Amino acid sequence: MTLSIMFQQLAYAAPSLIVYLVGMVLAVIFIRKYLMPAILTLLAVIILLVTTVGVSFGQAYLATQRLEYGWSAVQYSQRLYLVSIPGSILRGLGAALLLAAVFVGRKTKEPPPHDKYQLNG
Repeated sequence: MTLSIMFQQLAYAAPSLIVYLVGMVLAVIFIRKYLMPAILTLLAVIILLVTTVGVSFGQAYLATQRLEYGWSAVQYSQRLYLVSIPGSILRGLGAALLLAAVFVGRKTKEPPPHDKYQLNG
């Protein structure tokens, strides 16, 4: 039963999983041209992919354990924290790495010179 619940959750997450896999492929393709952004992107999507699969497995496992051991809703939710909190932290880390990949290695651009003849207003 754990596997059927897990596969159902992974099916719901399929759009994100596909994006993570495409991100991995693109990061590998562009690693020579954009070294740091590609490395950060690769790390981010690996973290996001593993987290999505891991959280799905953890939640599926706990759902079957709840039925097997007859946990109350409170007991079940307490155990879900053990999966949810690390999952949230890792998703935040993945998002932070993607954000860093957007800006790392960018050359600064000088602002255009002020045109003294330009009218304001």
